[in-house]
Amino acid sequence: MKIRLSLLCLILLSFLADCSSENETPKKEPPPPPAVTVPFPEAMYVQNGCVSCHGTLGNGRGTRTQLLGNSRIPNFQDKSTYIYGSSKEAIAKSIKNGVPGTYMKAYSHMRKTEIDAVAEYIQKMQK
Repeated sequence: MKIRLSLLCLILLSFLADCSSENETPKKEPPPPPAVTVPFPEAMYVQNGCVSCHGTLGNGRGTRTQLLGNSRIPNFQDKSTYIYGSSKEAIAKSIKNGVPGTYMKAYSHMRKTEIDAVAEYIQKMQK
């Protein structure tokens, strides 16, 4: 019985010796990824969902385009597709009030600075 107990203790001690943290080299955490800075106008365009209908390039080919059927989604690169005009002021008004009879809803919850930033970003897409 004593031999079994001694053998068991010996086996247990050998396992514990392998678990010692003294023999292990500390693992270093990988550094965090570098921060990505997105300009405010572009961030507002993406954050408010404009990209889902109008696309990342503003060409009217967003991820939801197929769901909207035959609706006319403006191609921001083509000034002739704007219903109320392509000036920054006209774009801001369309964002704030929406466009009746289209899928463009009013974004009246946005602050003026946010709307102006999106309008500026859209205007830069024009060719």
